[in-house]
Amino acid sequence: MQKVSQEYSDIVAGKHSFENKTGDSITFGGVRILVDSGGPDTGYGEDMLISMDQKQPLLSDSPDVGKTCAGEINLEMIRPYGDIPKRALLRPYIRATDGTKFSEWLPQGIFYIDKRSEGDIGDNVKLTLHGYDAMMLLEADYPAESKLSWPAKDIDVLKEISDALGIPLDSRVAGIVVSGYEIPFTTGYSCREIFGYIGSMYAGSWAMTASGE
Repeated sequence: MQKVSQEYSDIVAGKHSFENKTGDSITFGGVRILVDSGGPDTGYGEDMLISMDQKQPLLSDSPDVGKTCAGEINLEMIRPYGDIPKRALLRPYIRATDGTKFSEWLPQGIFYIDKRSEGDIGDNVKLTLHGYDAMMLLEADYPAESKLSWPAKDIDVLKEISDALGIPLDSRVAGIVVSGYEIPFTTGYSCREIFGYIGSMYAGSWAMTASGE
């Protein structure tokens, strides 16, 4: 669960709507997309973004265990004058409003652009972007220079992968992965497969949080 302000809670308790942002930034209908740096209040105007769609398979597929669910984003916008780098990050945000008051901007994930294409839309050029969240970065091999003594405890294995790949673990993981299962040093398996293996031990699956953990 995301932590929200009392103002956000008060607004959504009554008649309200949501604005969305994804930001350096692209904005439509209040949605802002952040590209790499800056904050959700920066970016292009609302007329730049045509559509945005996010998918999180964990929320729609059957409740299997041991899954490592990668989120996706599809974005269409008028091509900006500035260049959006190939390795740019797309960061969607939303906020609640009752038409008078506005809540804080809440992050809705961090996505890595992997595909882009262009086409005509009236007198403008339409830029289409697709990206995955950091779950796909777990496709890497286990860190070659492990500092653990094997077999190693499950939480220590998760932390070593997290530190090596620069993908932070949500603080709640330490309160769930508490059994201390011993994991053998596995060769030929990706970090993502190891995460799935440990997740299955706890009858759970993995997904990225809205803040990119």
